Amino acid sequence: MAEYVLFKFRKIDKFVLKSIVQSELYFARPERLNDPFDCKVDIISALENAISKSESPSRQRLENLRGMDGFFKKVQTDLANMGVCSFSLELLNPLMWSHYADGHRGLCLTYSFPESFFYDNAEQILGVDQVDYGINPLSDWFLQEAHQLNSFERFGISLITKALTVKAQPWEYEKEVRIIRRTEGLQAINMRYLKQVCFGLATPDPDVTLVRKLIDQGDYKVTICNMERNEESDFGLKVLEV
Repeated sequence: MAEYVLFKFRKIDKFVLKSIVQSELYFARPERLNDPFDCKVDIISALENAISKSESPSRQRLENLRGMDGFFKKVQTDLANMGVCSFSLELLNPLMWSHYADGHRGLCLTYSFPESFFYDNAEQILGVDQVDYGINPLSDWFLQEAHQLNSFERFGISLITKALTVKAQPWEYEKEVRIIRRTEGLQAINMRYLKQVCFGLATPDPDVTLVRKLIDQGDYKVTICNMERNEESDFGLKVLEV
């Protein structure tokens, strides 16, 4: 069974401490994300852009979708109330440590999600997917994939997932993966999904002590490690297990 190994960079605050104590993840509404364009690409405009670039016979299939403008407007409205939980595919990413782990004063939580997590929580969790970066990634989806989906249900879920996992090209450094939930809010997870806790280059000792205490009290089975400078590179990072 496949495992999804994902990295969550966090500032050490009451929210991350609570997430460790309760073994939970927070799924944020799009309006809470740090990019005002995130999850807000205009679906109908993306379709029209795709039609303008398409050729027969796919052009005709895309033009047929124009009759679904009411459905697209509803999806656009529904997106605002869905939940997104973001991760990265890279631990040794200096920009992620600086931007999302409080300038290396925070930590990175390594999770390994089995496929069963998504099946068992299918009533709430729509799925997991890598973020697609580009100039017009939603238009490209209409061009390349939408016409191949042979059921309305598959089309609808794929559209929602894609609309919530497209970002502008400059964000590509994040190498982001998102778990999509039908609503915002907290999602309980099994403690065994947390595999590693890694502290940054500048995480204060009292914060390290506090987090390690919470980990021990929660009976987690995790690896504790620190980020260190990799002397083989001017700007390199390496992981040192404690």
